Amino acid sequence: MNKEKTIAYYRSLREEDLCSCEDCIRFYRSIRAAYPKLASYLKTLGIDIEKSLDTMPVCPDGKGSFIYAGPQYVILGSPDDFKETAIDGVSLRIEDSHPDPGLDEEYFVIECSEINLPLETERNDTDEE
Repeated sequence: MNKEKTIAYYRSLREEDLCSCEDCIRFYRSIRAAYPKLASYLKTLGIDIEKSLDTMPVCPDGKGSFIYAGPQYVILGSPDDFKETAIDGVSLRIEDSHPDPGLDEEYFVIECSEINLPLETERNDTDEE
């Protein structure tokens, strides 16, 4: 894994590079506050939790939350040092089925297990670099 290149990749992503549908905007605005330990862990890998490659929204759960089936994140470099883990009740694993991030260098994609986010979107700007 190459943390420096991964950080540079996420810094290069602009808001207009991300999906602008209502479900994805809800994800971007609420994921950091809803899963602070996951955000901190992903940051150690160079990942910005608010800039997922794919969010895979499913549906409201009927209890005030919205379900995302498996948000995905890009990591530049080789997956050799990546270890599957669980943080904040969310499992992380390497995923081979994902959208093309359009990169010309070695990368891999990790996927989170199910994420539940509040239907209301309040952004928490703490933990920003």
